[in-house]
Amino acid sequence: MKAILSCLLLGLLVGCATTHKERSEVKDIDTKLDEAQDVNGEKLGIKDDTIVIQKKRLLAEELRELQNYTYGLEAEVYGSRKYGSKGLYGVYRDCQAELSSSKYGGNGELPYIEPAERLIEDKESMTFGKDEDDKLVSVTEEFISERIDRFKKSRESLEKRRAEYELKVRVCKNKLKNAKEQVE
Repeated sequence: MKAILSCLLLGLLVGCATTHKERSEVKDIDTKLDEAQDVNGEKLGIKDDTIVIQKKRLLAEELRELQNYTYGLEAEVYGSRKYGSKGLYGVYRDCQAELSSSKYGGNGELPYIEPAERLIEDKESMTFGKDEDDKLVSVTEEFISERIDRFKKSRESLEKRRAEYELKVRVCKNKLKNAKEQVE
């Protein structure tokens, strides 16, 4: 039974790797449009007897924008030690700590708050050696489709977390405001 499960898991993993490789292969893309017109940085035109809107960008720029947005979202949700920001998670944690103080009717014990969960994982498989210039280097590689999928998944999760923590912060600040009014 274990052997069958192992074979199935291995097949699934190999299948996923093949998919990323196939999706990352260089393909010739026909971007020519007949009767093309500009529409806010996109092109409106005719392709294969169909009216289409086409947005064409350099792949490096598309990836850079996705990564920058996702890293910024992570900093907004969880903060950044590098820049000394707390993020929504830190604001919520601090609000809960203040709300639980005996000064505002709490028991003085910090409530349990789920640990921060960083969602952007880095690829850690490195190869070490000499490059073509005989310099000692480390190299990591991943398929472009894998990188894009990973960042899109992180972006979606972080957008959900942002909404959750925005709500938690609003609720906590409202409770804290009410508790402060009771003390006054």
